[in-house]
Amino acid sequence: MNDLLTLPLAQRLELVQTLWDSIAAEQIGPELTEPDRQLIDQRLERFLADGDPGLDADAVLDSLEQSL
Repeated sequence: MNDLLTLPLAQRLELVQTLWDSIAAEQIGPELTEPDRQLIDQRLERFLADGDPGLDADAVLDSLEQSL
């Protein structure tokens, strides 16, 4: 591990990117408990039933900008 810390910055960044890509490729997330899964399902159902998608990111940023 100490040897890795002595690599030049460019090589360390490349190593980090390679590691990150390998993690993302596995697409492994945390295990959900049954209560967590039920809560997520309930929130999704309420969201879909509501029909209001809320504001998009640009609208939120515009609103924040106007409030400053």
